[in-house]
Amino acid sequence: MQWRGSGFVVLSWWYLVAGLAAAGVLVMGFADVRWGGRIVAAAFLVGAVIRLVARPSRKAGGLNVRSRTLDVVILLALGVGVLVASATVNLHADVDRAPITRTSR
Repeated sequence: MQWRGSGFVVLSWWYLVAGLAAAGVLVMGFADVRWGGRIVAAAFLVGAVIRLVARPSRKAGGLNVRSRTLDVVILLALGVGVLVASATVNLHADVDRAPITRTSR
């Protein structure tokens, strides 16, 4: 499927990664923060793998921004960072707060 002048062919792999990341954000917002974070991390890691193996580099589409090495390192760092952040988030924080009382003046 190649349409001259359209961005579909140019950004083809980027659509997959962006769609996966968007699905993860939706899962974070409506279901579970940890699972959503895992999906977003998987999107970044899939993007890193695609950028690494796509030959020639123009086949990587919108994932081709900088040099291959720098793109892969950035996507891997983002994937691992989001994975660690989503795994260590404290969803049940024990916060001791003083009760709010109303004072009359």
